[in-house]
Amino acid sequence: MIIRQAAEEDAWQIADILVEDWKKAYCGIIDSDYLDSMSVEERYQRELQRYQIYRVAAVEKEILGFTWNEMTDDEDADCEIIAIYIRYSKRKGGIGKTLFKDSVDLFRTAGRKRMIIWCLRGNEEARKFYEKMGGTVYKTGTHRWGSREYDMISYLYQLDESP
Repeated sequence: MIIRQAAEEDAWQIADILVEDWKKAYCGIIDSDYLDSMSVEERYQRELQRYQIYRVAAVEKEILGFTWNEMTDDEDADCEIIAIYIRYSKRKGGIGKTLFKDSVDLFRTAGRKRMIIWCLRGNEEARKFYEKMGGTVYKTGTHRWGSREYDMISYLYQLDESP
């Protein structure tokens, strides 16, 4: 497995992973109407426009997961993992941990000190992962998907400490 910048030919797999992950991981958390409305075809068109923002974990041409990282300048943190998705059938194999550490390494190399990650409050699997990776519960908020607001929680990481 290698971690690399996403390429245009990865856009379909990125869209497929994202839609599959949402429909499985967020079942019972996000309204089913919203989840049912998601399609790989629609998402693919979006990912064709922005595939460059992702780093992917790949074995040859198969994408196993991806991250979206951003440098920020807000008062809470100077960098953020916006999203981390792993193909559902490949979870629990260390891919998420590898992608997470890749993001931390990129941020450290850029001289960043405080990283934040937001997730749905009801996403217990993600929350356990972020806590296992050394995150401290930080702030709460909400985010709108479809016609509803959802409770969010963030985790803060001090990048001068090892995850």
